[in-house]
Amino acid sequence: LNTKAKALQTATNFLQKKATSSDEDLLRVSASTSATAGTHEITVNSLARARVNASAGFASPTTGFGGPASLQLDVGGNTYFVAVTTPTLTSVADAINAQNIGVQAQVVDTGNTANGGTERYQLVLRATTAGAEGAFTVSYDDGDAAFQNLITGLEANEIVPGSNASVTIDGITLQRSTNSIADAIPGLTLDLVDEGTVTVTVATDAEEISTKVQEFVEAYNAVVDFATAQNALDAEGKASSPLFGDSLLRNVRSSLRVIAGGLVGDSGNPAYQLFSQIGITSDTQGKLTLDRTKFGEALAADEGAVAALFTNDTTGLMSRFVEQIDVYTDSVDGLFKTRSESFDRQVKDTQRRIDDAERRLEIYTTQLERRYANLESLLAQLQGQGSSLSGINNLSTNRR
Repeated sequence: LNTKAKALQTATNFLQKKATSSDEDLLRVSASTSATAGTHEITVNSLARARVNASAGFASPTTGFGGPASLQLDVGGNTYFVAVTTPTLTSVADAINAQNIGVQAQVVDTGNTANGGTERYQLVLRATTAGAEGAFTVSYDDGDAAFQNLITGLEANEIVPGSNASVTIDGITLQRSTNSIADAIPGLTLDLVDEGTVTVTVATDAEEISTKVQEFVEAYNAVVDFATAQNALDAEGKASSPLFGDSLLRNVRSSLRVIAGGLVGDSGNPAYQLFSQIGITSDTQGKLTLDRTKFGEALAADEGAVAALFTNDTTGLMSRFVEQIDVYTDSVDGLFKTRSESFDRQVKDTQRRIDDAERRLEIYTTQLERRYANLESLLAQLQGQGSSLSGINNLSTNRR
């Protein structure tokens, strides 16, 4: 219940926003709680693309290009030299990838069988970052003529130029190196899919808010159900639960019920100051029910007042719930902890009395055993004396 109340405690969390695009084949959009309601006209002029270069075709990925060689890659303003001992399409690709410098190399099997497949395999370089930011250049540095021809052809054959995305938002054109733009409109993330114009609408997400309120209602009802179950009688009319009649449990149920039925006097609209006025009603057992239709109507009529009923810093119902729950659950001096510590003390005191009684019993047992042993010894002595007397008596009789 505490978790669900906190999820509705602030206006930012309560007033969830939903953004929609008029054409998701061109642009998709998502909204955070900080988004502002309204509409935007957005034109995707061009998408961000990562640069791609490809070499000429060769018959095999292991075709040799002479002896030791090296090439130069310029990426993001930095220059890197890549050395290859035995250059082939595969070894050059592996050497570039080992550098981890923002360019990914791959030997591609094009499946081209023309001229006996002599041009089937190509070395392809791709920027790992889209846009101008990730653009690169490749050039020959050292090696045999065959290696120089490979790199020169790779440098000249730009398949896809590295370019930024261009987007016009409400008449303002901007560029980004990525197709996911989160810093153009506060609270919105724009995912560019294709070129074209769309309308983006941002509004309060009544469905999402209703879902969060329903989750709160269910958590509240779970507390009520627990309290009811603890105070139920079994088939014989006897208490069967450990908290039957517990005063703290009654206090919990009563205090939460008072808050749920409480009035928020400064919501900004007298028509929306109680749960019941926005579609949250209570039955005879104290359980809540949310009427989503009525709640949605109230939200549409005055979302500010409905939000204030939940989120006002001092009188909002969620703040009251959180504060009251803290009275019970605080890890330092909460009533649950205090009660638990009280039970612990009672258990320890009882155990101490049991231990004392057992020690006394052990001492008393020892005393009885000692007395019994003494009696046994005395009885043995008496029996011995009796036997002696009996012997003397028999001897005297015989003499007569």
